Amino acid sequence: MKVASVLSFVAVVESAVPSWEEYKAEFNKVYNGDEDDTRKATFTGKMGELEAHNVKYDAGEETWFMAVNQFSDWTEEEFVDKMLNFDPAQSIHNQTSIPVVEREYLTAEVGDKDWNVSPIKDQGSCGSCWAFGAVAGMESEIIRQLKRSDILSEQYVMDCTSSAACSGGRADSAYPQLYGEALYTADSYPYQARNGNCHTGTDSGVRISDFTRTSRPVTDSALASALDTAAQVVAVGASSWSSYGGGVYTGSTACSLNHQVQATGYGSNFIKVKNSWGKSWGEAGFIRLARTSSGCGTSGILSDGGFYPTMSTSSVEV
Repeated sequence: MKVASVLSFVAVVESAVPSWEEYKAEFNKVYNGDEDDTRKATFTGKMGELEAHNVKYDAGEETWFMAVNQFSDWTEEEFVDKMLNFDPAQSIHNQTSIPVVEREYLTAEVGDKDWNVSPIKDQGSCGSCWAFGAVAGMESEIIRQLKRSDILSEQYVMDCTSSAACSGGRADSAYPQLYGEALYTADSYPYQARNGNCHTGTDSGVRISDFTRTSRPVTDSALASALDTAAQVVAVGASSWSSYGGGVYTGSTACSLNHQVQATGYGSNFIKVKNSWGKSWGEAGFIRLARTSSGCGTSGILSDGGFYPTMSTSSVEV
């Protein structure tokens, strides 16, 4: 990993914030009447929090800064309800149709790693993070294992593995239902950010043949070691991520989880994570979580372990 490319995101934090009208124009927000007043009040309160936090960042008292983004006029409750719908209650252990390799990583790693992964996408106002995590895992392994750059359909995963896709799920419960099945391209089966009906699209020609997950419990050094092998689909608690703009995030180490993402690399003091909220959020769509052995890791990243699928261009015996 070229550390300089990551650190380049940490620029001087602008002290000025946009006006309400400027914000609405930039993020294509249109409200009428009472809703406009309510949203403006939420936005104004958040801008006060942002300015106070970034003063501390500029003084070296914080390791990450806040930024204006598409969530700046949402309440925290609305943000959690719409965006954070990973369902920890679902379990791969209830589904045995797909071969699962449990792998133990013990070696404490040093240095850094940055996997080549597929482009950042945007789940919109739909709780489909789990489908984006599942597809991110498939796309990055197609790059690593097959030396191809297929872009696959999250909507297909949502429509054909869940009855309430925007209401929650988890990637490793979708994989057994996709095992050996055609995986359709995003162009032929476009994302709608809503529940839909399962149908067909253009077959990418790749298949899931099994997947590998880290043995739990997972330590910080074990996650770094796993990341030396491949990018890892993981679960996190992202309730406090809405205003993240850049830097090394040092939030809670609680074990509660509500969001599916992909860990794509690490440095000496951070785990790099690919999110699904578009390029305008965070560090061009990524967040760096502080490495720690406390609790379940920053944002609970060590709580559920990581996993990645094996991708093949041949038919799979199901």
